[in-house]
Amino acid sequence: MATMRSGLLCASALASLLAFQAAPAAAQAPDSEVSEIVVTGTRIARKDYVSESPIVTVGADQIAVVGMVTIENTLNQLPQFTPSNGAGTNTTNFVTTPGQAYANLRGLGPTRTLVLIDGRRVVAGNPNAVVDLNTVPTFLVESVETITGGASAVYGSDAIAGVVNFKLKRNFEGFQVDAQFGAASRNDAGQTTVSAGWGHSIADGRGNVAMALTYDKREGLLAADRDWAAVGYSILTTGLTPSGAATIPDGRFDPTSNAGGAANLPSQAAMNAVFGAYGFAPGTVARGASLSFNADGTLFSTAPVNNYKGARDPGFSATSYTFNSAAYRYLNLPLERWSLYATGRYDLSDAVEAYGTASYTTYDVSRQLGPASASDGAFPGPDIVVPVTNPYIPTDLRTLLASRANPTADFYPRRAFTEVGGRLSNNTYETLQLVGGLRGALLIKDWKWDLYASYGQMDHTERQFGNVSRAAMRTLTFAADGGAALCGGFNIFGAGKVSPGCAAYIAREVTNSTTIKQTVVEGYATGSLVDLPAGALKFSAGAQYRKDDFDYAPDALLQGPDIVGFNPAVPVSGDITSKEVYAELLVPILADLPLVESLDLTLGGRVADYSTTGQVSAYKADLTWKPVPSLLVRGGYQRAVRAPNIAELFSPRSLGFAGVGTPGAGTTAGDPCDVRSSFRTGASAVAVRTLCLAQGVPTAIIDSFNQASTQVEITGGGNPNLTEETADSVTAGVVWSPAVDARFLRRFSVSLDYYKIEAADVVGTIGVPTILSSCFNADGSNPALTNANFYCQQFSRLASGNITGVSQTQVNLASVKTTGLDAQVDWSFDLADLGLPQDAGALAFNLMVSRLDSFRRQARPNAAFVDFAGTIGADLSGGALPEWKSVLSGSWTVGPVKATLRWRHMAAMTDARSVPTFSPTAVNTPGYDVYDLSGAWKIDDRVTLRAGINNLEDKDPPYFTSYSNSNTDPSAFDILGRRVFVGINARF
Repeated sequence: MATMRSGLLCASALASLLAFQAAPAAAQAPDSEVSEIVVTGTRIARKDYVSESPIVTVGADQIAVVGMVTIENTLNQLPQFTPSNGAGTNTTNFVTTPGQAYANLRGLGPTRTLVLIDGRRVVAGNPNAVVDLNTVPTFLVESVETITGGASAVYGSDAIAGVVNFKLKRNFEGFQVDAQFGAASRNDAGQTTVSAGWGHSIADGRGNVAMALTYDKREGLLAADRDWAAVGYSILTTGLTPSGAATIPDGRFDPTSNAGGAANLPSQAAMNAVFGAYGFAPGTVARGASLSFNADGTLFSTAPVNNYKGARDPGFSATSYTFNSAAYRYLNLPLERWSLYATGRYDLSDAVEAYGTASYTTYDVSRQLGPASASDGAFPGPDIVVPVTNPYIPTDLRTLLASRANPTADFYPRRAFTEVGGRLSNNTYETLQLVGGLRGALLIKDWKWDLYASYGQMDHTERQFGNVSRAAMRTLTFAADGGAALCGGFNIFGAGKVSPGCAAYIAREVTNSTTIKQTVVEGYATGSLVDLPAGALKFSAGAQYRKDDFDYAPDALLQGPDIVGFNPAVPVSGDITSKEVYAELLVPILADLPLVESLDLTLGGRVADYSTTGQVSAYKADLTWKPVPSLLVRGGYQRAVRAPNIAELFSPRSLGFAGVGTPGAGTTAGDPCDVRSSFRTGASAVAVRTLCLAQGVPTAIIDSFNQASTQVEITGGGNPNLTEETADSVTAGVVWSPAVDARFLRRFSVSLDYYKIEAADVVGTIGVPTILSSCFNADGSNPALTNANFYCQQFSRLASGNITGVSQTQVNLASVKTTGLDAQVDWSFDLADLGLPQDAGALAFNLMVSRLDSFRRQARPNAAFVDFAGTIGADLSGGALPEWKSVLSGSWTVGPVKATLRWRHMAAMTDARSVPTFSPTAVNTPGYDVYDLSGAWKIDDRVTLRAGINNLEDKDPPYFTSYSNSNTDPSAFDILGRRVFVGINARF
């Protein structure tokens, strides 16, 4: 039903032709004047208004309609993109680059989308060779060209999914200022951008120089600022249940996770006596239950909750007491950015032009997570160790400790240190990009050439606050007075009891630095070889040298075992060089024949020699056929490649954490050995129990075992033996611009394209939930339920039974295959063409819609393919993969006024937790429809005012459970709510 509804929605949208105003090359009016351009996807110049590859072009007007200070918001709304890291990404897969924004075509990941500026490579923002879109000032963007499908033969490595090319404004004349201000209707999440540009022609028009300066500011927004994100939720068979971190500010004592484990639990008699004094019947709280501390020193059990005396806020659950960190976590990251851009060109002669650009961008962006959480069993050991002589131990806990078989043994509490504050990461990025070159015409036919050199450098400084020191905590817990004399008192038994002095004593600030450098030298020439009966045989060839250097230096404290808070880190450095040659050939096969207006074949190839993986090659063959002037049929095949990047190759092994979810009936989430897990019931329950014992879950607690946390420790790192990824892309489509007498159809065009991308030897890691569920045969991977199984060997267990050391080393996994359809309709006409008055204005409509037929991936070689089309939260893309996605809008222009209405649609999606095995506790997202209204008023030739309202209905994003960032995907959905913006542009 969901698919049918989406199809009807898109069909009705097609019929109504309400459109997004993105005008692709294919949609240019047939009767308009077309100058010679270089079509994206090839370096061969053609006088043409159509491309051999599917292309989407978004102009400056369409970027302004979105009304946001960062460009990724515009891209993420396009159907061809899967929203990735951006303004709402408070956590990141790239641990050294928080706060950056990336482009992700087709859901194949940012590392497989090549980003260019003015057709040239620019320095990456991280060791994964991904360009940071925050270094592209929105004001300077003239248009964004996107070619979908492999493009490595033309542009080189990384273009597995396609290319995003930002074309910057050039040839400013005079002085221009632009300012825009916006905020959510709740009077928060403000955004400001102020820009100024100046340009001047020199030497009687032989040259031009231009400069632009831009300031942008985006205010932060906390999860607690939105009702739908203010409380974390999980889904159990009983319905919505508040959830949060198991490590709480009140402190927590887990008897089974301490020294001696099940052999050193408090006695049941002592537990009955303590809770009997509170009024509870004997046996209400088991001897191995997790306990926490009320303000008066009495104890309460955390799952289920018994004897809790604190405040019962909206996040409270009697089933399991957890910590809600929404007041600390950013929902929208604060950013402040300055950008300076300069460009110039000068005709050295009639045949040679010198040109150059220089850009500098610096921005500050912060992310913030919940407070540092010290646990009882994390690597390299317990974070907090408390002797039984500690003066702050509550009386009732002292009674329980004394009842143990070894009453003098130290114990290991858990605690979230709210007194220290949230884990705040303040980041400063500085990016410099210089380009200088010569271009001109050869004295041979129409030949042209271009030779340039570029240098880019990105410097990143990260300051982390909110870490705590294991050594400092041990000093205080073992002090005879509990640290009272040293810093005021380190009482961890109850919320808010650590003194300010001791909070400062254990807190640690660290500073990390990253430097990335890129040098490129490239030259190419293009022109006609000979004239054939069907047209000119054209050729293009070039060569490129590229070197990328990376150096990451984490703070010395992060490299040791002392810090609790942000993940440990190790230095990473390395460089990759490549030498590449490439060529293209345009062969006009037939022309000016019945049903063959033109038939052209384009061939291309590239060979690259990498210092790491050796020689790789890419090639392509594209065919275009015009049976009649108004119809273009296009298609092609491309072999694309991606060489492993520095992080994938050289990152040392390091510790991290990954979420596994909460166990429960009907779900495969969580530790399968947890007695609450669905794996512990049913026909295989006995075999599962045996496997858990074989993995190290203690016999004494096997039938009462609960995992200590919804996160487990992982060990990840690079792999110098990685090989390149390869991808085969096939596209086929038509572009129709009907040549009819009706004037209102003169500017109508429609395109429909099919794509198929098959990527092999994909570099990555197997998701932790996949490893655990496959080990326990959720997908048929381990029918014998033996610990010798591949998936079971990817992790181990601590003496307490808790999972640790899940392997996340980079490997060449297997294949990803995706297929789908893209459609675009553009139609504009004067209302006078319909018989209305001449001053009635003009209408412009456009539709962009994508249908994702399949998104199939393997977890490892020879494993079965699993189709994630129509899901949200899949491991590889990390985002939304709806079967239908569209952006539609219509504009009415009358005199100096223009109004635009947009409709953004995303089809309903299945929570990826239900793939491939259905999970009745997973929450699927419904169809998502958002409407935007904007307008512009051109007061005169110099001044234009604009304004807009995004998300007219103030619609909240849908909620689902497999994403860990505030109950939703903040990149895919609108997290700000209704938002208003106003702007002005003035030219002098």
